[in-house]
Amino acid sequence: MPCLSQQTLRRLLALATLALLSATLALAQETSQPGNRDFAKSGTGNWSYAATIGSPHKKLFVVTIADPTHRHTCRVQSIAADQLVCKGSFNTTHIYKPQEVAALVIPGDYNLRVWMVSAANASLGAAIWATVILIPTCPPCAVATGIAALISFGVAGAALIGEGTQEHLLYLAPGQTLQVKLRY
Repeated sequence: MPCLSQQTLRRLLALATLALLSATLALAQETSQPGNRDFAKSGTGNWSYAATIGSPHKKLFVVTIADPTHRHTCRVQSIAADQLVCKGSFNTTHIYKPQEVAALVIPGDYNLRVWMVSAANASLGAAIWATVILIPTCPPCAVATGIAALISFGVAGAALIGEGTQEHLLYLAPGQTLQVKLRY
């Protein structure tokens, strides 16, 4: 089995580093989606407008008038002028009337980013461990796991460096103020 020369390994590592760096910079330059606006602040915070935006199976947070400090997760099954039907866990259905809803919030990508960083850090740790173990027995394998560690480090950095999508207020009932804080 032929071994790769040191010069070839350095070139491969430099190429992988350059690719990861440019991908990270490209991701960092992305802006949040322009379609997501704060609808209540723009004067369109009425229930009929929220009904046109809320598509089936879209995730929303519902803040009720009865409990304005707590947000309820809602997978929209249907939204109409007279009710919002949410599919809950264990096939339960929650029905909210417009009079019961204080606010509807479009979730951001905070949880996805936390999951991505956690997964990338776990794979980074595994790759570093494998690299240390494989150095004495299989140097080409150690180089491959070292590149995997570098890729994992780049993925974690890319997930953290981007702006991400913030939570946005979709609907705010007349006369209500938002009691829960939006996550950024």
